[in-house]
Amino acid sequence: MAAFGIMFWLYAALTLVMPAFFAPLGFMLAILAGLFVLVLAATGALAGTANLARAWDEGAEYDSNRAYKFGFTTAWTVYLVAWLFLEQGWVSVDAAFPMMGAVTGGSYCLFMGVVGLRGWYETRHASD
Repeated sequence: MAAFGIMFWLYAALTLVMPAFFAPLGFMLAILAGLFVLVLAATGALAGTANLARAWDEGAEYDSNRAYKFGFTTAWTVYLVAWLFLEQGWVSVDAAFPMMGAVTGGSYCLFMGVVGLRGWYETRHASD
């Protein structure tokens, strides 16, 4: 998940740096999101229903709710900054909207990926 979040945020940064090249490629986010859904479906199928039920416990739901809050906070902050940039004429509308969408979509994935990696690391290095 973190990798997909990083790719979304990277697209947002590149759109701000080189808007003429990256802004028209906004459809790439939809392709990337579709690929992400396929990865989730494939890993879920490989894991099996019993493992999926075990993986989604109270801790995962708690982390997901925290990721939603992080995504919401990041989204309104990015929208405010984009509005200020648009108002000053520092960025075009064609670049601002793909950037805002990429950061909003990538925030949840990035947060869940980092939390998941932290949990994976802690369980592998816990003293028994």
